[in-house]
Amino acid sequence: MSFSFASLILVLSVMTALNHNIETKTLTVEPHLVVALPEVSDARVLEIHPVASRLRDLGAKVSGFEHQDVILRTMDGHFRGAQVRGLSQDSLGELLKTTSFSLKKETLGDNEVLMGSDLAASLGVFEGDTVMVVPPEGLLLPLSQIPQFEKVIVKEIISTQIGQVDSSVIFFVQGRALKTFQKAASRKLGLEVWTLNPHRLEKYVESLRVFPQVQVETWKQRNSALFLALRIEKTVITFFLSVASLLALFSLISVIVLLISQKRREIGLLQALGMSRSQVQKLFWKISLLLSALGLGTGVFLGSSLSLYIEKNPVKGLLPADVYYDAVIPAEWEFSLVVTVLLVGGCLCAVGGWYSSKVILESDPSRDLRSKAE
Repeated sequence: MSFSFASLILVLSVMTALNHNIETKTLTVEPHLVVALPEVSDARVLEIHPVASRLRDLGAKVSGFEHQDVILRTMDGHFRGAQVRGLSQDSLGELLKTTSFSLKKETLGDNEVLMGSDLAASLGVFEGDTVMVVPPEGLLLPLSQIPQFEKVIVKEIISTQIGQVDSSVIFFVQGRALKTFQKAASRKLGLEVWTLNPHRLEKYVESLRVFPQVQVETWKQRNSALFLALRIEKTVITFFLSVASLLALFSLISVIVLLISQKRREIGLLQALGMSRSQVQKLFWKISLLLSALGLGTGVFLGSSLSLYIEKNPVKGLLPADVYYDAVIPAEWEFSLVVTVLLVGGCLCAVGGWYSSKVILESDPSRDLRSKAE
């Protein structure tokens, strides 16, 4: 029972910390709001658009971006789908600062791009290699017509420690690469918005309702599949560990029932000395509560101690970084979590002990004494 509750607290602490770490890492490269402007076709208009002015008046930091789904082809004939994101030089530099990555050169030249490390590894691309970029609508052209394409140079390979970025995104400076794609149907222009509090975005979304053609997405909406998967994972693990704790509780009930069955003569003696059945029942119920408190308290102490230790000293090097989203195993001890486990576990133990001690009410003291003597 102790190990069941200790495992429950430890795993919930680890899962809570993992969720927070993934959320923090996501926010380092993911804008808090993405505002799509379908009516805009010139990237130079983005910075002076009325939507950008409205957001700046609310204290947000706004920068324009270009986004496009493309197909990459290396000189060796390897293909891979990817996303290209065009930012201003300042926005690109600030984005890389948040990921603790610094460029070897301060600016990117013409037809130079930054490629995610996982994407480069899957394509077998190194710094300085040339990659062909093809828009997806080019695949719909007749066989006799050559699709539109551009060649770019992989200036640097970056690692943001965000799997969805490193495995599918290449960055370029607006106006210095993919110039012939400006009229491509898959090209999208918009604004990236960074606020003071990414969890309080209601006023920004509400302020943009006066622009009917504007499409707004929050960072939670853009990553809803990831966070839904994390919630499901945490819920499933909690369910199975709760079942394990419940089975441990049933074992405690079995111990109480076995104890009562072995103490029938003593129960008969207590009743013969004047104790009522309800008083004897309360006596054994208190014994069950003592055993429950011992097991539950030990489990909570062990789980909390391990959680606090891992919170101060995260486990590193145990998980391979190229397989798991976060190779570090952290923990985040929460007082509310421990209180919840204590309350729920204590209530279940109390109900289970009371139910198991009800066997005493069905006992006959004279028969118990006679059967023991025989």
